[in-house]
Amino acid sequence: MNAYALISSDLAARLGLKRLTIGILAASVATNVILAAGLLFKKDSVTTVLVPVGINETTHPMTVTEKHVDQDYLMLVARDLLSLAMNVTPENADFNRETLLRHVSPASFGAINELLTRQAQTLKRLHASSLFSVQSMTVTPESLTVEASGLKRHFIGKTETLREQSLITMRFTMVAGKLQLTELSESGEANSRN
Repeated sequence: MNAYALISSDLAARLGLKRLTIGILAASVATNVILAAGLLFKKDSVTTVLVPVGINETTHPMTVTEKHVDQDYLMLVARDLLSLAMNVTPENADFNRETLLRHVSPASFGAINELLTRQAQTLKRLHASSLFSVQSMTVTPESLTVEASGLKRHFIGKTETLREQSLITMRFTMVAGKLQLTELSESGEANSRN
């Protein structure tokens, strides 16, 4: 072999090695760009596993995602907030109001606070109590709505002064995996007075 052939085969080997290195580097950069784009455009699906009061009443774990709330969880949250709103005495009215307001949507805070404040003032002025016994509950997780039908009773001392059938409607919104109350309304007619 002559010197020219040796030099050209050496250059060819170096050129081939250089092309291989550049090819591997380009493949690595392309892979990194694809992975970075995948991370940027990936939608995170967050599932929050909750353990509410009354978990022993259900037989399955309750979950909340961005688009779905477990029906049993919605019912338990509504039951607890309903108890705070409707089972009120002069002694617990302020505590119940403040506790319930922690679960109210900021957009509805003023209206619900005003409703509960008026209710508390009336009960304190009359030294009365209000109790609500749930007879049935309709839970609609798709619209985050709960309707509770039951008997609302008013007492002054130990004397029952009013008994009426009532329908309480509660609407919720989901914010970062947490239910927030947006509406609390009551409708009903007095069916007996003592």
